[in-house]
Amino acid sequence: MAIFYAALGKIYRIALRVSRAGSTSNATLLTVLICLSVLTSVLIVNVLVRNADEHADQLAAISISGAIDRERSRISNETFINAHWNDAYAHAYGTMDDPWIVSQWGTPIGLGYVIDASGHTLFAHLPTGHEPPLADLIGPDTLQALLARVPPNEAAVRKRGDATVLIGKAGKTPALIAFSPIVREHGPATLDRSTYRIFVDIRLLDAKLLDEWGKGFGLRQLRWSPDDTLAPDEASTQVRDWSGAVIGTIAWKRLAPGSLAVRELLPVIILCIVLFLAVAAIIARRIHSLNHELTVQSLSAIEAGRQEREARLLADSDELTGLYNRRRFHADLESAAIPANLHALTVGLIDLDRFKPINDTFGHLVGDRVLVEVARLLHDTAGASARLYRVGGDEFAMIARLDGKAALELAERICAVVAAPMRICDRQISVGVSIGLGTFVDPELGPVDLAKRADHALYHAKREKPGRAVQFNLELEHRLLDDHVIEAELHASEFENELHFDVQPIVSMKSGAVVGGELLARWTSARLGAVEPQRFIEIAERSTLIHVVTRKAMRHALELLEVLPPEKTLSINVSACDLHCVDTVDAMLAMVRKSSVDPHRLCIEVTETAVMRNLDAAITALQRFRAIGIQVALDDFGTGYSSLSNLHRLPLDKVKLDRSFALNFDNRYSISIIDAVVTLCHSLGLACIVEGVETASQAIKLQNIGGDLMQGYLFSYPLHSKVFVAFAAHWSAQSEAARPRIAG
Repeated sequence: MAIFYAALGKIYRIALRVSRAGSTSNATLLTVLICLSVLTSVLIVNVLVRNADEHADQLAAISISGAIDRERSRISNETFINAHWNDAYAHAYGTMDDPWIVSQWGTPIGLGYVIDASGHTLFAHLPTGHEPPLADLIGPDTLQALLARVPPNEAAVRKRGDATVLIGKAGKTPALIAFSPIVREHGPATLDRSTYRIFVDIRLLDAKLLDEWGKGFGLRQLRWSPDDTLAPDEASTQVRDWSGAVIGTIAWKRLAPGSLAVRELLPVIILCIVLFLAVAAIIARRIHSLNHELTVQSLSAIEAGRQEREARLLADSDELTGLYNRRRFHADLESAAIPANLHALTVGLIDLDRFKPINDTFGHLVGDRVLVEVARLLHDTAGASARLYRVGGDEFAMIARLDGKAALELAERICAVVAAPMRICDRQISVGVSIGLGTFVDPELGPVDLAKRADHALYHAKREKPGRAVQFNLELEHRLLDDHVIEAELHASEFENELHFDVQPIVSMKSGAVVGGELLARWTSARLGAVEPQRFIEIAERSTLIHVVTRKAMRHALELLEVLPPEKTLSINVSACDLHCVDTVDAMLAMVRKSSVDPHRLCIEVTETAVMRNLDAAITALQRFRAIGIQVALDDFGTGYSSLSNLHRLPLDKVKLDRSFALNFDNRYSISIIDAVVTLCHSLGLACIVEGVETASQAIKLQNIGGDLMQGYLFSYPLHSKVFVAFAAHWSAQSEAARPRIAG
């Protein structure tokens, strides 16, 4: 264009001389004027082209800024949903080996971390498999900025309603770093900044994402430039981090709509020089049209980002099943709280039975198909009478405008329909559902209260009536209140001091001698008195207090073994929570190593149901116990999964047959089962213990079968530890001939 400017100046000078001389022909003057007009038009077009090209670059930069804002909003919303979740709270404040955490946050869209309030990395997952501490990945300054922006307490997190997002770098790649403390959706707000565990989700602004933006905005060769180095035909926009510092630029090949228009029309200009003004007008119109299209496209991108942010905030459907999601469920619960709506209302919580073994055996594809089919069955069965939701992995919910009787009938139909075998991926799959119902019966109750009642009824159904529907009633309400009282007392400072252990003897079938005992937890509360063991153990398992019980049981067992005869053994029960808590396993192993007791005199008892919650983690924990000599027994065999393959897979020394078989000895099938299990155990080199032996007749039959060990009221009720020591010493002091014999 500089040539045009020079030519234009020269023609102006020529025209000035011509006009002063007055001797030049009209044709010459006309030619000069035409050239002057042409070059003036070229100058105008050049200005328009340059302005259009710069405007296009500005609009492209605005589009990229809008895309960053849209991505920031999306990750903020997704991170808050993952962190503001009762299930996330329940699992994240335990061990980071929890399978739930691995399944939920182990395969995120970006890079997933869980850190504590000091910034230490507790859990990390990167697609590359290399998982450095968060401070190494994003830098200590960014980590400190992150921690400084964490809300002061749990109430502030809920009030905020989204996650905080910083722009920084993950390694050498720019990234959006979203973070939110892991808190409950409702209930007491007890956490603060010193006790948080924080979920961090990192989305890289990498080449893949830039390529998606480029396709969406019509930009070519969109790329990240760390040092603002550009090609002559590229434009760029700066990216600043959370502190305002420039961390690089996003560059793209310039659209240059003005230059493109000129190139398209250049032949026309050359051929139609006499129509230069018209051509100039066409060029201007074309430039204006291209600018308008780019403006519309840029505004559309910004509007699309705004609409997507709003859509994500208002998103109410589950992607897999098409049902409403957990967010919509809680929103509908709140909206249903209008008194006029509460003349007939039931909230139901629905949980799949036997889903995890299907998912583990056949894979997630089959598992997802099962969930889709169950959702269809729920929708077809409920029809217009209930609104359905998927609120978790295999958990569903419904809000029905039905009274208690009609809602229970609907729930029972759902149980029957889902229990029927279904054909999934050429496999016949059988699952079931357990349903808990909370029905409006009192104006003082709101829908959220009904959901809590439904949750308690579901817990009762899963524990005592799997595959059935249970409606919350006064009995369950009293039980719920009792559980709350028991849980409050469990958290009292005197619980560990009030906890003690009785011992039930274990007897040899061959000799009738006491060979050891099983520790049974007992709790006598200063306020509540003696609490039923099953009640407080179940409640303790729903919190971290079960670890207190197990660790004290191990300490007590080691103390008892030091005063018992050297041939006696002791067994302690270990829950699934203990097996999956690395800290508890480490603490128990450390106690044994510090003790002078022979580890072979200890036995860990686990139920098959507990083991199957996470088979791989359980096997790892049990192998660690056996590695130092501690024996392992599979408890309550015959009541859980009862998979014979587990006897081969698990590191076992003993199998304890459930007491129900001994109590049903009049049934020939029970005798046959015991005989078969004893034979199987012996073939695998395992000892077999039969529980629940209460009569001499049962004991004699067991001796005839050829079992190894017995346990039951025939020999003794659970004894105080000191009494058991004397009891065991008495048995040891007698000769074998002097010991009481079961059979005459």
